[in-house]
Amino acid sequence: MSLKREHCNVEGTLREAGLSQTARRVAVLTVMIQADGPLSAGDILKRTDPEQKINKVTIYRILSSFRENRIIRELPTDQGMNLYEMSCRHNPSHPHFYCKTCRTMSCLPPVNLSQAQESFAGQNVFRIDDVHVHVTGVCRQCHRQDKI
Repeated sequence: MSLKREHCNVEGTLREAGLSQTARRVAVLTVMIQADGPLSAGDILKRTDPEQKINKVTIYRILSSFRENRIIRELPTDQGMNLYEMSCRHNPSHPHFYCKTCRTMSCLPPVNLSQAQESFAGQNVFRIDDVHVHVTGVCRQCHRQDKI
């Protein structure tokens, strides 16, 4: 389930973050913006244009700079692999469902995490960089296959 209805502008997003618009950054950010849900670094690599000649190390470096500049969110899984999604006004903080059988992560509808985050930050007690809420279990498709 995708929460994004509108999309960010690649060039504007990089400019606002103070990052130069290299072809590789533009390629990775384009994949991230167009994604329907969280992606692994391998998924991002597969979706980039082969002419960009991007390798996995470059993907991780770009993702790290995007994370540091709060362009994307990093979502940990129980398998030690991280997934990534946009962190923007078009994709506000929301919970996720992680299927421990097929190892997919799906976006769940928002549950006022933004208000909770604003409340804590508004008290000047905390500087909240990100909020992670995810539910772990077995997705409908895997549950059906178990019953067969």
